Amino acid sequence: MKRLKTISMLTLILCLLAVFPVGSWLASGPVWAIVSEWKGLNEPLPVGSIAPEDTPVARSIQDMETTDRFVICLPEYQEEDEQEGVVYLSGVCYWLYQLDSGEIVAYRYNTDIETDQYRPWEGVFWCSPVGTWRPWELSDQDRAILAREAPQLTTTDYYVDMEATKWTLMTQEDFVRQYGIYCYMGLFVVMVALWALGKKLTWILAEDTKPKNDLELWLTGTYAIWGQFYTILAMGLPYAKTHTIHIGGCPRVVGAKRMIKETLKSSWDITDYNGILETVEYMSRGPGLLNCVDQGGQAWELCRSMQLLGCAYLAGWCNRKELLRRSCEVGVIMQRYFHSWEELCQGFLDGYSAWRLSDGRNANALASVQQRADIYWDLHARPDGPYHLPWNMKLPLERKDPEYSA
Repeated sequence: MKRLKTISMLTLILCLLAVFPVGSWLASGPVWAIVSEWKGLNEPLPVGSIAPEDTPVARSIQDMETTDRFVICLPEYQEEDEQEGVVYLSGVCYWLYQLDSGEIVAYRYNTDIETDQYRPWEGVFWCSPVGTWRPWELSDQDRAILAREAPQLTTTDYYVDMEATKWTLMTQEDFVRQYGIYCYMGLFVVMVALWALGKKLTWILAEDTKPKNDLELWLTGTYAIWGQFYTILAMGLPYAKTHTIHIGGCPRVVGAKRMIKETLKSSWDITDYNGILETVEYMSRGPGLLNCVDQGGQAWELCRSMQLLGCAYLAGWCNRKELLRRSCEVGVIMQRYFHSWEELCQGFLDGYSAWRLSDGRNANALASVQQRADIYWDLHARPDGPYHLPWNMKLPLERKDPEYSA
């Protein structure tokens, strides 16, 4: 039987290993799609991008006004200090260009972008980035500068915007290469946070199998020797020694229901709540108890009856009210047959020993018997254990129950 903590840790490790392929998928898939939409990279011809050969060529202002995206064909590139018809407005450089129509317009593009990225078309020296005809918002000072330094401009109401950003020319491969690490890190943080949240939620759910009062602790204590053994299997010895006992022998962590159902099927051949009730009836009121010849056999039958009811609760087959009602019925029978915790526990240990050694006194069998005895003495010494409670605690019964006494 694998420990639930080991399963939880292996799950975390597998999730962390999945960060890299999942992170790569996120970077190249959903995240790239979101960024593309946000930055307008999904547009057929983003402003400032490299123009395909079928991009319209604007030869007049009328062409620019009637075409949403276009290019202009420029002469061979010249160094900035050799350019004629350049004007600076608020630190921004605008070039002047005479169209085939003879009209002169201003255009702006990002000089930080390497010009050789804009591949020449056949028959032209160099083609501009994709541009658009954009309203020119100018201050009075800007208009005064244009009137003085660029009086040849046909219009100052519009200019050609070809400015690219770092996103304009970015491809999906570029994005993954530059920003994929952030997707990995973000996914890693999210997965660790979810794991921590799940672990926190697990321990909150685990509170549901902790006894809430002395009555529940008393009832759970009747099979606590087995319960602590099961906790050791599921959660490890350190947990069993430092946490209170649990109804059904295990906190309700991830996988607990499945594990207890597998235990009931493999060890008891029980697959549902009816199977629990039939077995408990047989062992606590029927031949299982009545045919016992000593206290060892009686304790073995009654303690395991309580154990099965706790397992039914852990498996989710009954609610807490149902659990307490049926457990109290068995508890009253226990109080009739036994007169102290010591007597009950010693009887259980005797019954377990007889069962475990029935196939021979081999080393494994003797070690198991000793382990149950060690668990008992550990519980006996614990201040939060059940054995400090009075044995003859009043156990509430419904009036219809045959064990009820007014």
